[in-house]
Amino acid sequence: MEVKYIVLDDSLSYEDVSGYTGLLPVERQERIARFRFDKDKLRSVIAGLMIIHATGGGRLIYGEKEKPYLADGSMFFSLSHSGDVVAIATDDIEVGCDAELIKGDNRLKIADRFYNINEREYVHSADDEKLAFCRIWTRKEAYLKMTGEGISTDLTAFDTTAEPLSSQIFTKDMDGWCLSVCSEKRIDEKKIYISELEIKDLLSI
Repeated sequence: MEVKYIVLDDSLSYEDVSGYTGLLPVERQERIARFRFDKDKLRSVIAGLMIIHATGGGRLIYGEKEKPYLADGSMFFSLSHSGDVVAIATDDIEVGCDAELIKGDNRLKIADRFYNINEREYVHSADDEKLAFCRIWTRKEAYLKMTGEGISTDLTAFDTTAEPLSSQIFTKDMDGWCLSVCSEKRIDEKKIYISELEIKDLLSI
């Protein structure tokens, strides 16, 4: 499994990348046009370019749960973005990826409502509750993206800290954010390759 991410900064504006929207699928171009704020447009353009960069620009199709796939079936991918972070995971089997910023406000009430009892205990007993919350949230999101299910799924019905699901998920603490990936099979952490992209990597495709 390969994971690539990019962290946007204030030096990059939507105007800097707007000329690349023509490379993106029509549905993404239409989505970008509907955004009101340039920051959202910028993030969506970067996300689209990351898909092209990771997949080689192959034609995309959508499954019954609206999950995107490469039409030739040669690769599976999952995209996530939160704040200024955009990440994509690719593999030769089903994969899910989620990146989330570590929020500053108290998250215990959300954990108590949406987490499995074991996940709640993990958050409540952690030295850093906000980080623990972020780890579990990304694990849940990564799993749901791998399966193609939406966030409307009962989040308390599955436990990302227990087998067999825990062996299918890998989580890494980043600089102010968390990253989780989920595979349909047991993950070998030694075969997960994580790297940071630069803007020039995307704008040269």
